[in-house]
Amino acid sequence: MSQRARRKARGGANGPKRPAVDPPFLEFWKRAKGTLPETIGGADLSTLNSGLDFLFGRLRQARLDFERLGDNGRWAAFSALGAFHSFITLFKNPLEEDLHVPILRLQDALQGLEQGRREPILEPVRHRGRAPSSQAYASMKGYAAAAVRLLQQAGLAHADALEGVARQLRELGVRPERGSEAVTATTVRNWCNEVSRHGGRHGTAALMYDDRLAPEEQERLLSLPKDQAIQSALERLTRWIPVSVFGAVKEAT
Repeated sequence: MSQRARRKARGGANGPKRPAVDPPFLEFWKRAKGTLPETIGGADLSTLNSGLDFLFGRLRQARLDFERLGDNGRWAAFSALGAFHSFITLFKNPLEEDLHVPILRLQDALQGLEQGRREPILEPVRHRGRAPSSQAYASMKGYAAAAVRLLQQAGLAHADALEGVARQLRELGVRPERGSEAVTATTVRNWCNEVSRHGGRHGTAALMYDDRLAPEEQERLLSLPKDQAIQSALERLTRWIPVSVFGAVKEAT
């Protein structure tokens, strides 16, 4: 097939055409760009609420794309960054101060990966010695430690909670950060100890641990019968860790 024929098959001789009407979020952004003050008054609430509605709607779509698309999450990250860029530039002073420029640079770098180029912003930083945990792996440690805590609150002994989480992670194909052995109860116990050592709750694992142990989550779990509470805690561990993170975890080991 000729190059012209391939272009026509994809959507016409000149490729896909831009829709005649902008999507709702883009039409809103063009109209509201740079109109909001940093201190919101009553007259600005309608615009702000519309901006938040579009922001969260686009982030939810990006979250779905993150699991659905086979591009290592690049398009989802690009879309999520675009949502934040649009929201920031609704505000007059941030727009004039170009506070969105770092986001644009990162978006451009992500797009460059699809075109075969890698910008300096995405170049890995070389360190001596053992590399630190990736953010995805650190988050998973926090999720696992939180699941252990929830299982204990559901009525399991500490050792049984550690083994339950380890078994769930093995079934998902997760491996320890270094080495080729399977995740064990000892692995999970070490993660729990690591999370508890993070003073000030600044580490990624500790932050994810605290986030997953919100009071309403613990109250909901305690309202269930023991067997259901245990099953719910393990199911939530699976939902907390996207499928795409499993790949990143296994790739880093």
